[in-house]
Amino acid sequence: MKKHIIFFLAEDDLSYSIAAILDGLIEELDGKVKFSSQKYLGAILTELKIMLRPNFARKSDTLKVIVYSISELYKERYKPVFNIPIFPAVSLGGHDYFGEEAVDIASELYSILSSRDRLNSEQVVHRLLRRARKIGSFNKVRIERSEDSKILGGNPAVASFCKRVFEELMRKLDKLRREKKIDDMKYRKIREIYIKLLGVKFLEIG
Repeated sequence: MKKHIIFFLAEDDLSYSIAAILDGLIEELDGKVKFSSQKYLGAILTELKIMLRPNFARKSDTLKVIVYSISELYKERYKPVFNIPIFPAVSLGGHDYFGEEAVDIASELYSILSSRDRLNSEQVVHRLLRRARKIGSFNKVRIERSEDSKILGGNPAVASFCKRVFEELMRKLDKLRREKKIDDMKYRKIREIYIKLLGVKFLEIG
């Protein structure tokens, strides 16, 4: 199993949400991330090397997270290069996930790495894949909703799906706050990201 994760981001709300989650993760890990960037025509490649906590055998491990940030002007040109139909996308364990599924995987990555679990890179990828299987079938593209459909609630099936994802993410976020793994400010910031990316302002939220 490949022990790295590749995100493909463009200039849209869901991509911005993934970028915000990854920025929050870097801040949370505080010094345990080494990163480098390279600029290409219409794209920036950022490579994150995340130092994982040593396990009980005192063996440390590194998880590689690669992020391609694509300019809006070059988005269509890069789709066939990366073999992806829409942005954002994530390649994980030989499978590709798109749109909201990619955001959910980024959120799960944040939850896993900000916890106290002593996992190696292969275990992290395995847990992300397990999460991905719960939210959708492999290689299934979810069409992005328009801004109007977000405001009006859109398709009832889509709205129901978004509400379930939001509630599950909030349960995990509430647990992190109860366990004092995040403070109130970070809790509110991440919660606002979830509300924005899932278009749940039409839902009943506490």
